[in-house]
Amino acid sequence: MMSFSGITSAIIRKIKTSYSKFHIFASKLPFYSLTLISSNPDRIFNKLNLSFPSEYSIDLITQSHIVVLKCSGKSIFIRNIPKILLSSSISTIEKAELHSFGWISLLNLDADKQWRLMIRNHIKFWMSHFKFSDDIAWSTPVTSERLYNWIVQYNLISKTSDIKFNDMLVKSISRQFKLLRRQLYLPLKMTEKTSLIRALAVTAAAINDAKTVQLCLKELQHNLRTEPVEKSNYSTQELLKILRNLVDIQAVISAGRKSIPTVVTNTMAKIATIIRQIRHPDGGISIFKSEFTPSAEYVDAILSHVENAKFQDFNAGYLTLRTFEGTTFINLNDKYFPIEFSFGIQRIVLGSYLYFTDRNLNFSNTVEIKHSVIKEKSNVWFSGNSRFKINDANVNFEKSIYINNLGTDMRCEEKLSDNSLNVIHYIILPSDVEITPLEYQNGFFMDLRSGIRWCWSFDKDTKLSFDFERNAILNGKKVNVTLLSITTSEKNFLRWTLKKI
Repeated sequence: MMSFSGITSAIIRKIKTSYSKFHIFASKLPFYSLTLISSNPDRIFNKLNLSFPSEYSIDLITQSHIVVLKCSGKSIFIRNIPKILLSSSISTIEKAELHSFGWISLLNLDADKQWRLMIRNHIKFWMSHFKFSDDIAWSTPVTSERLYNWIVQYNLISKTSDIKFNDMLVKSISRQFKLLRRQLYLPLKMTEKTSLIRALAVTAAAINDAKTVQLCLKELQHNLRTEPVEKSNYSTQELLKILRNLVDIQAVISAGRKSIPTVVTNTMAKIATIIRQIRHPDGGISIFKSEFTPSAEYVDAILSHVENAKFQDFNAGYLTLRTFEGTTFINLNDKYFPIEFSFGIQRIVLGSYLYFTDRNLNFSNTVEIKHSVIKEKSNVWFSGNSRFKINDANVNFEKSIYINNLGTDMRCEEKLSDNSLNVIHYIILPSDVEITPLEYQNGFFMDLRSGIRWCWSFDKDTKLSFDFERNAILNGKKVNVTLLSITTSEKNFLRWTLKKI
């Protein structure tokens, strides 16, 4: 039975949440912006002094004059960003990334006055064209990222600028800060929540608003206690993003000479443990179904801010199977058990997943997932089973994987119980390989630049299709991955083998 203090806390929490939700609704009304007018801070000084390597490899960004979007791998000329934001040539998620202004961190603004002038012109363009009625530009996650990036880059953006621009910039920062402070208690997924708290904490520290920093810390503790990150189904990239946010928040707290709460340090240690477990031999993290993983140097830098002593056996839904030279990663949070496979330092499989051609299907949110691992003489057998509903019909998915003790022989079977569903099986392969069809079997040779050859074989009635031009950013480098599409004549049953020749 809940105590009186617990009931009181729940009521206060509900009131705070309702307050934040009201402001989301009210921000779409005319003249709402007038409520955000307040006195501007006398001084903005970024107190977040952490230095991280770029998420992108240096060869991708040096003298390039382009920004490569994380969400799609698309290259965009920086000078064209204002025009692109007003066009329909890119998707909503791509526009959201541009509205976040994270691309500023890719540029060496301190070295070139012309770059700083261009960025200031882009910011002036943004402030004059995107009002509160723009749902993308002023969504909570996008505003959080933009405010953070403007504060972190404030000294360089405002350097050698005129008084009029600085006044506009400070005014916009103050309004965004006040807007986000009203949204602090929104129920958000942890990637967005930690981003919101980080933006507020970094900005509050920059204007010496100790009270807001303390409110942010209390809200962070509440969220980490009520929604443990390690028990949620976050992608590897989302886990890294959450950890980066927490590292920044921790730095702000330390700068204010406050102690770091145990729930924060424990959460950081658990996430760091997961990330260390899902790193490939090439130093990068597993990409699975994402289009982006950052440079290994960036991952190293984040992990260096987290202790490596706790929770060594903690995995939170990710399984790593190691043989003599092979390493297989399996995402147990996903009902289709997507895998990645590396041999030595070469990635052989970048991901695998299922695609349902009927887009009107309704998938249940509740999924029962079980798995088992058997090891014998260093050979590994993995078996995974998931149960869920599609359009209220019970569906079972089974996946079995065998890996020999050297990591040179992998066999996989996938089976979906409902034969009425049209399914395509996808396997993502590296781009720097040569594909040669087999002469007397259904399959192909995959030749790596190192000279090593792998042989894929499938049942004779399986149909294979290759797309060699899929954009991705792997370990911070832009690459074109190969997407292998597989359809089977035997409804929803797939079997393949992969052997090193």
